[in-house]
Amino acid sequence: MFVLPTGVTLFDVARQIDVDAIVGRLTRHDAADSIDGKWWGIPVSKTLREQEGDHHWCWRQQVGEKRNRAAWECLAARGPEGDIEGAAIYRVDARSQLDPNEGTVYMDRLAAAPRNRDWLVAPPRYRGVGTALLLAAVQHSYSLGLGGRVWLSCLPDARSQRFYEGKGFCVLSVDEDGMIDYELPADVAEKWLEAEGCI
Repeated sequence: MFVLPTGVTLFDVARQIDVDAIVGRLTRHDAADSIDGKWWGIPVSKTLREQEGDHHWCWRQQVGEKRNRAAWECLAARGPEGDIEGAAIYRVDARSQLDPNEGTVYMDRLAAAPRNRDWLVAPPRYRGVGTALLLAAVQHSYSLGLGGRVWLSCLPDARSQRFYEGKGFCVLSVDEDGMIDYELPADVAEKWLEAEGCI
């Protein structure tokens, strides 16, 4: 059974130590105050900011639209200070592209706070935020009998591709805009969950 909040570990880059963090539900209020109102308040040029595929996302609006829909889940990773270090929105009623007779989780949005991106900030605050949120979605998928499958569309940038392919996601297709559809197969998901001690 998938239970929130759940404890995760992030890596504190400045102190070079692992720290305890929490993945829990993201509310509309928290999205407005702690993401939309804070995340992009870092010293980075407008050009760099606009190169980030999520710079224009309004998390408050997204959470508001999904909050009363039973199939949708909105998550936040909070660091030891309580700040939201990353967020994800996904639905649990999608169809697998690799195994069409099976269900999957569809990851609609996944982002680490800009302060955790080493190509924007040196040094970043934490590492492991995106992985913690993705693992939570894989756990949720597994708990629902979906085998841990997760499907998503990825912006066409090398960092994102390395991240997903490094976790074992398979390329499903590439559209005319370069967006890449990926899916994490059930056998790979199960191995990941076993390695993390989740099952």
